[in-house]
Amino acid sequence: MTAAAGAERFRDGSCHFQRSRLIWMIAITFGMIVLGWITLWPSTIPYSHLGIFGTFLNYLVENHHKWVCYGFWISWLIHIVEAFYGVKLCQSKGITDPAIQFQWFIQTLLFGYASFGLLVSYKPSAKKHY
Repeated sequence: MTAAAGAERFRDGSCHFQRSRLIWMIAITFGMIVLGWITLWPSTIPYSHLGIFGTFLNYLVENHHKWVCYGFWISWLIHIVEAFYGVKLCQSKGITDPAIQFQWFIQTLLFGYASFGLLVSYKPSAKKHY
């Protein structure tokens, strides 16, 4: 591929990718890890060392563990659906590069709407007809 062809692909939007904001990436990663931990391995959590947060987590595990489990699995299901729909959305918005579509898929799978919202709000430039 020539440099001019590569530059044209970036200009026409077929290679558009935007990384989610770092604060959302950190918050969602932390939330999913904690949710997974209290869902899958609640007996390994050092509640007494976590202060008021540990007290809250222990309350959730003791009184609402079933709902925490539902929340964990539904969260992953939503992320999976968003990721696959994100690939379809890439195609409809003219993002045709498979590597870029894969980046959108992985980012949306891991960070959900923090990524999906960027893709939804992306407005490709109008194609010029000569």
